Amino acid sequence: MNSKRFRSGHLWGASSEFSTSSLSNFSLMRILSVKFLDVIPFDTHLNAHKRVGSMCRRAVREYGYEIRQLPDLFDTSNRVSELRGFGFAERICVAASEEEQDMAWDRIRSGDRIQKALQTVPTTAVGVDAFEARAQQFHNPLLMLPQHMAVLVDGAHVYVQLTDYNNVLQDAKRETSARNRRALQFLHIHYSACDSIIRDFGAQRVDFHGSRLHAVVATPPGKVNERLRVERAIEMAQAIARMVEVTGQRVHRGEFQTGTRIGIDTGIAIAVNSGRGSEPEPLFLGDPANYAAKLAAGSDPGIFLSDRARALVGLHVLGTFDLQRSGVYNMRDVSYGLGRASPMIVSDARIQTLSNEIKNAAEASIRDVDFIFHQHTPPLRTIDYGLLSPSNSIHMPLVSVFADIDGFTKYVGHCIANGQVRQLVSNLHAIRYESAATLKHDFDGRKVRFIGDCLHGIAAEGTAHAVDEQRSVIGSLQLAAGLRSSFNLCKELLPGINQLGLAIGLEIGPTPVTRLGLRGDMSVRCVTSKSVSDSEDLQSDCSGRETMVGPKALALLPAAIRTQFDTKGKILDLTVERLQRLQGVSGSTAKTVAAATSSAWAASAASSAAAIQNGGGNRHA
Repeated sequence: MNSKRFRSGHLWGASSEFSTSSLSNFSLMRILSVKFLDVIPFDTHLNAHKRVGSMCRRAVREYGYEIRQLPDLFDTSNRVSELRGFGFAERICVAASEEEQDMAWDRIRSGDRIQKALQTVPTTAVGVDAFEARAQQFHNPLLMLPQHMAVLVDGAHVYVQLTDYNNVLQDAKRETSARNRRALQFLHIHYSACDSIIRDFGAQRVDFHGSRLHAVVATPPGKVNERLRVERAIEMAQAIARMVEVTGQRVHRGEFQTGTRIGIDTGIAIAVNSGRGSEPEPLFLGDPANYAAKLAAGSDPGIFLSDRARALVGLHVLGTFDLQRSGVYNMRDVSYGLGRASPMIVSDARIQTLSNEIKNAAEASIRDVDFIFHQHTPPLRTIDYGLLSPSNSIHMPLVSVFADIDGFTKYVGHCIANGQVRQLVSNLHAIRYESAATLKHDFDGRKVRFIGDCLHGIAAEGTAHAVDEQRSVIGSLQLAAGLRSSFNLCKELLPGINQLGLAIGLEIGPTPVTRLGLRGDMSVRCVTSKSVSDSEDLQSDCSGRETMVGPKALALLPAAIRTQFDTKGKILDLTVERLQRLQGVSGSTAKTVAAATSSAWAASAASSAAAIQNGGGNRHA
């Protein structure tokens, strides 16, 4: 390319010259030719007609380059003050008009965000503490962790599944809104019941997700106390099971009775903060949390211990996972005297007292408030969870999207075993930051939470009066493609994660959004419905290259796209580029999805990665 054809103050195209003083609606135009390290300054406020701007862009494309939105590269004198941004090599970038800036996923913008995340939490800045050390310094050592901090926690992980919840969700005798209202009442009561027990045990509640609770017993700290922690976890599990049983019998004439299935495992996991601002969300990564969750999955009630936990309390090990998830714990088989040498932490009398407190508070809430619903005007990214409560709950059709990193638990174990926790934390921060930004800023969705290494998000399109379900599904499929493209870009730029994949599931349906449980800091955001449950099941049925769409959502897709899915609703390697090709036939109803396609992408990515490392974003341990 001949850079002399681009003159200061003018943009020369293939056949026309355009004056920078006669344009309108162009907030800023900058041309950067990295190939010649040439910067051609333009006035910071250009006036041009959109028609002329379009001709300019076509002229630039004739030289084989792409037009992309840039961060601010110039100082007040309109000179390059610092080479920031991402992927400039072998291309010219021009800021687009406001209409064209309203893009969905963009590879260069995504790369910029990944770089920003790496600069915020580079490997060299990550601190790794042992839980024992933090327990001596802080009253709540796992709350309000900084983004650059990871804590190695040797603890007993407890997962509780409310086994009758699916029956509540699928109650065909009730209309959808009434069924979802009853589901929220069900969860509101049992969240409060479980929290009251966890609080008495001094355990760390990690999260509620639908019908599942995750809690960690981390005290007394130290490897030598692992057996004591498992014993305490078992006692807490028994107390939770009893509390849920008694509360279910007492509240609302026994309408909310349910069994519990509880999984327990023990070992080292990594605790990080997954929240923002006033809503810290402790996140535990590693095999013990994942294994306890798998043990809790199922419909048969009881307490199920991993072989690691069984060995510590004197039970014979069972060997296979299938035997462990079917080998219900029986206290009579245990060789230790749980709770015999000291008083029980939570007595049956205490459970009766707590259950009465829940009954009185919950029944008043159900009677007086009764979960008042309203529809949130899309986009959902404007939802403020802090303003929600049972009396101010959202209920509307929306798309639920789960995106789970395939192979992540094994990766965490590898990093712990090989001293690469700092690199893990830096990588995870970048992946989470980029996936959350893709959801919110590129596709106007709202994050519900990170569940381990899995992102749960919601999205909808429409007006204050009605949700456009077809547009919502098309937009959410674009979101799924954007998440995969972002994740693939993370794999190109971050070390040690090339073996990971992303499994995505989505489904549409009427869904409530609110906050439940004990008031104040113990309340928890809740987005739950049959479509939420279905979308999570769809994701769990996918490999790391698959996206799976539920039957309701699939029926709303244009035929030209729908036929690309197999009979189960799966499609392989659905990226932005592939979806864009599919939408060439039927994409007139969807918003534009922009992606850079420069032939010099590999060289650009390598150059940018080197710039990140040299600029303080070194991710290597």
